[in-house]
Amino acid sequence: MNAPEESGSTTRGSAPQETKAPRVAVLPRGAGVGWFGLAALVNAVGTGFFYPYQLLFFLAVTGFSLTTIGTALTVATLLALPAVQLVGRCVDTWGTRPVLVTAALVRTAAFVAYPFVHNIVTFVALAVVAAVAQRAEQVSVPVLAAGIAPEGEVGRWLALSRVALNAGMGFGGLLAGLALVASGDRAGFVLVGLLNAASFAVAALLYLPLPTVRPARKEAVPAGGRPWRDALFVRIAVANFLLITVIVATEAGLPVYLVDQLRTPAWIVGLLFAVNTVTMVVLQLPLSSRLGNRSPLRVVAAGTALHAGLLVVLGCADALPLGALLPLLVLGMAVYTLGEIVSTQTLSVLLVTLSPKRQLGSYQAFNQVLVGLALAVVPLLVAFFLAHAPAGLWWVLAAATAALCLGMLSLHRGPAAAAARGAEG
Repeated sequence: MNAPEESGSTTRGSAPQETKAPRVAVLPRGAGVGWFGLAALVNAVGTGFFYPYQLLFFLAVTGFSLTTIGTALTVATLLALPAVQLVGRCVDTWGTRPVLVTAALVRTAAFVAYPFVHNIVTFVALAVVAAVAQRAEQVSVPVLAAGIAPEGEVGRWLALSRVALNAGMGFGGLLAGLALVASGDRAGFVLVGLLNAASFAVAALLYLPLPTVRPARKEAVPAGGRPWRDALFVRIAVANFLLITVIVATEAGLPVYLVDQLRTPAWIVGLLFAVNTVTMVVLQLPLSSRLGNRSPLRVVAAGTALHAGLLVVLGCADALPLGALLPLLVLGMAVYTLGEIVSTQTLSVLLVTLSPKRQLGSYQAFNQVLVGLALAVVPLLVAFFLAHAPAGLWWVLAAATAALCLGMLSLHRGPAAAAARGAEG
């Protein structure tokens, strides 16, 4: 796409020129954008093999109970968090490429090893290593985008990474579903894990042509500049924490709830993830390109409110016949996905643009500590509710979206609104 055109102007004494509406560039520009998007896509395809079926995967390959798995994953994620700030410093010191390549190779090894682990202590240790590697990747990618994207293109690069993430995860989830249909026993889940491992190995190769970004190189870090002392950044990071909790809990709990609790056909789960994927792929870049002139805090509030539609449908699902439930689930997922597009995109841009350039790695690491807390809470939260009050999970998540929406609107009415708008601009 071409860059936005400036509207025509008039000069004194001449006829007015026709004014054209500025074009909104949709596709990101800049050297390396192809490698950046392809690496994100391959990485996401592998994640899609595993992520929607993660609880079922661990149930099949480890033989542990659902509650044990949920507790172990929560403990592992919490144990990994102290290393995340160190990862941020590594990114600031050594750059993004070595951290990304190392993290991808570590995740490859972890998923090759999972099917051979039947001791709970070993399982937790392996999950800790995998969690640190995942956080390292998620710290590095925004820093990489901010470092190599042309001026004004960071938001579109981040949107591209989300398109690749959702397209890859949807395609990977579809392939995993086919593998599990063909072989629904342990062998099918082992294949899913190995495909995930292979994708991380390929992603490591795709990171190599990209330049490395060292945000702190040749610049001193300002004294006292700590992410947790930046009030606005902390508030945005906490909002992101709540939203990630809702999204991850929905994606992790939905397959188990529909298939194991409500006994609906497994293809419904695939259909819902397909709706999510197609909507993301088609609308992520166009919508993201049009969010720049909107108040970012209001956009986040509106996006979080849209999540509630699907959650309410799921909360009422056990009282609905399948004929009525299916169209409501599809409609709810479409609305939910629109909310996910606008809220996650806006938060991701804010989290980068509100960070000092010299401390991008450290700031993104602080955000990833909160993301890690969300991922630590989710397995235990989902497992507890699915075991004791399945419908209650969805009402709790709906309440969280309402609280987040009100929080963003409250923040919008304060002095933080101008700072947030200035950062996005």
